[in-house]
Amino acid sequence: MLKAYALFDFDGTLIAGDSIVRFLRFARRRGAAGWGHAARAAAWAAAYGLGLASAARAKEGALGFLAGRTQAQMQALAEAFCEEELMPRLRKQGVQTLCRLAQEGKSVLLLSASPSFYLEPLMRRLPLEGVIATRLHVEQGVYTGRLAGENCRGVQKPLRLAEYLAARGDTLDYAASWAFGDSGGDWPMLQLCAHRVAVHPRRSLRKRMGPGADVALWDEG
Repeated sequence: MLKAYALFDFDGTLIAGDSIVRFLRFARRRGAAGWGHAARAAAWAAAYGLGLASAARAKEGALGFLAGRTQAQMQALAEAFCEEELMPRLRKQGVQTLCRLAQEGKSVLLLSASPSFYLEPLMRRLPLEGVIATRLHVEQGVYTGRLAGENCRGVQKPLRLAEYLAARGDTLDYAASWAFGDSGGDWPMLQLCAHRVAVHPRRSLRKRMGPGADVALWDEG
């Protein structure tokens, strides 16, 4: 079935900054991660920034403290993180736009490189049809500290979306669909929709969208 979608990136688009950093700080305050974990995460972030580690490897390093934790443990932490940290910081105009598009009949999806386990609770708080994000590997209900599949960024976003649509027998209506992102890594997703909005765009996205791009400067939550 041909359907109109609204595709939203998360970090830098619906929320300012990096949600993984916020999650690490939250986990440390809740006693789920120690100072040593925070230091290792900072080291991996630096390695990624210097081009010494891939985004996927840096993400595994930053989230390594999850190894050995059960899904039940992390679900409780994710719910609290979503309610206390993410919801209050969502960009108000972004949420208003998301809700308006949902009311107009668009199927709203999040497509994010951040971990799916702490973004999925947003589905109980916002009019989202689904969350497509980076999955973490689980064995017998326990996190291993590795990613399950590819990091959901760049071309992986359209690929994961194609899987999602195929599973539902849907086809994205290009002319009626919207996409929102902030970085060059979102460009493959933005190209899927006729209506493309750069939210507080980084230089990498400005270059790809060119002059006359639809730019949104949403207030922080």
